[in-house]
Amino acid sequence: MTFTARELAERVSGRVEGDPDRRLAGVAPAGHAGPDHLTYVVNEKYAKRLARNEAGAALVPADLDIDGNGTTLIRVDNPELAFSQLISLFVPADAPGAGIHPSAVIEPGAVLGADVSVGAFVTIGRGARIGDRCEIGPGTTIGAQVTIGQDCIIGPSCSLMNGAVLGDRVRVHTGARLAVDGFGYAVGPEGPVKIPQVGRCLIGNDVEIGANSTIDKGSLGDTTVGDGTKIDNLVHIGHNCRIGRNCFIVAQVGIAGSSIVEDGARLAGQVGLAGHLTVGAGATVGAQSGVMTDIPAGELWSGYPARPHRMWLRATSLFYKLPDLARRIDRLAGDSDGGES
Repeated sequence: MTFTARELAERVSGRVEGDPDRRLAGVAPAGHAGPDHLTYVVNEKYAKRLARNEAGAALVPADLDIDGNGTTLIRVDNPELAFSQLISLFVPADAPGAGIHPSAVIEPGAVLGADVSVGAFVTIGRGARIGDRCEIGPGTTIGAQVTIGQDCIIGPSCSLMNGAVLGDRVRVHTGARLAVDGFGYAVGPEGPVKIPQVGRCLIGNDVEIGANSTIDKGSLGDTTVGDGTKIDNLVHIGHNCRIGRNCFIVAQVGIAGSSIVEDGARLAGQVGLAGHLTVGAGATVGAQSGVMTDIPAGELWSGYPARPHRMWLRATSLFYKLPDLARRIDRLAGDSDGGES
């Protein structure tokens, strides 16, 4: 399908500068967009890339000083958000039709809503409930008594075990494991004794969980993930953790048991969080940081061990000066020995 710049602008409440009848047939990044592509720029750096090409149209900030140079501009408040809303017009999702593959195994007592799609070799356990218009990818296991809300997409080869409760519009990517046993043991005279994990794993509405991520069920209480939170690939969240609303948790983050990540917090890639800690609302933790103490709300921390970001930068700067300082100390020590002799 093709759309005019005017039609696209109307969908995102934008204002057209240039040819409103310019027809667009696809999307591309600013540095590679051609005459029939829609792209977007967020600042002057990306505007320079746009100037080197002949893009058909570009979403740009309402207040950015930019010359389209033949490109039709669509001015909006948030170009990235508007672009994300328009992509699906050109690249529609490959949604399977509703229906149950003949190889799927659905145990007695499971309840499926209207227009549910169940892929090949799916297993759905006793008492599971799956809401309307959900998609269950091939090879996925839905355990007994699992509850999945409406309009959810569960990718291929996922495992949602007993105790998993998902809200509406949740997306779980390939290979994710939800409500698996937490890592809990008591030490007996003959070695470790497993503590039964009998809590639940509660996932809110509009949550996205990346490929091969794992979220443990609670040991006695519940592990919870709040509405709107986005979890990247290869993330592990331990038992009894409480993740707030609209958090961002990037790839390879590990969160030990009983920790709390409050609303709007952001954990960058490979952050490690020790157990029983709290990351305050709106806080940000830099990549590869090792968090060993609570982080106050709204602050930026980084480093290993993590500390306020400016403190970490000062410490890092001093660290790289150590070789020069060591040489100066050696010279001073040599001068002192010479004086004594």
